[in-house]
Amino acid sequence: MTARSQSVDLADTFWRQIGGRSLFGNPVDIERAVGRALPVAILRVPGLTSSTICEVLNRIGADPWVESTPRALHGCLFADAGAALVLVNKNDPEDEQRLTIAHEVAHLLLHYLKPRKDAVAAFGPQILAVLDRTRSSTHGEKLSAALRDVPIEPFRHAMDRRQLHLAGRVAAMEDEADDLAIELLAPWREVRSMSDPSADSIRRHFGLPAIAAARLATMIQPTRTSSGVTALFGKIMESKS
Repeated sequence: MTARSQSVDLADTFWRQIGGRSLFGNPVDIERAVGRALPVAILRVPGLTSSTICEVLNRIGADPWVESTPRALHGCLFADAGAALVLVNKNDPEDEQRLTIAHEVAHLLLHYLKPRKDAVAAFGPQILAVLDRTRSSTHGEKLSAALRDVPIEPFRHAMDRRQLHLAGRVAAMEDEADDLAIELLAPWREVRSMSDPSADSIRRHFGLPAIAAARLATMIQPTRTSSGVTALFGKIMESKS
């Protein structure tokens, strides 16, 4: 399955479960949709930074983490015991906040709920106690998880950008979340069917930030290629005749 087809399938499933995307307006009210589809709370925080996240992680007893160089954030996801909290930078423009919510929900679907679903399918509902840290996994479960390539470790944060051995994994997760977030807000089939798929039209129709709209517009426009050596040679010969 390609990355795009996975995003399309997950987005279609998300909207189908709550009656269809058309029920939530256009630009889509992703916050209202998420509240109906998932056990998620959304909290807007003025001036959200990585320091805010460090404080929350330490407060709830998650993996301790200290950011030596605090950075501004658009949003962040906390997930535990099957529920989630999405923090959004309240200072961002409305379209940026819309994309942030979709991006963090994409992380929830791809990197938290899907692994939980896979683990339950492989081990049964009893494995939820391991995922939720109410008991440790047995040696047999660890071996079986390794053989089946089905992770059963509790969810860990992916905020640290300094560890080089994690950089590739984190970058891949971010790319996957970006693709699914865009698909949730601006389905590829709808973008392709637009009579005017310019960046400005896409931005206004789907309520996307300018950068995201420009990316989609670039993808949808026909690729312009050079005429090639053969055609160029033919034009030269025509000019000589």
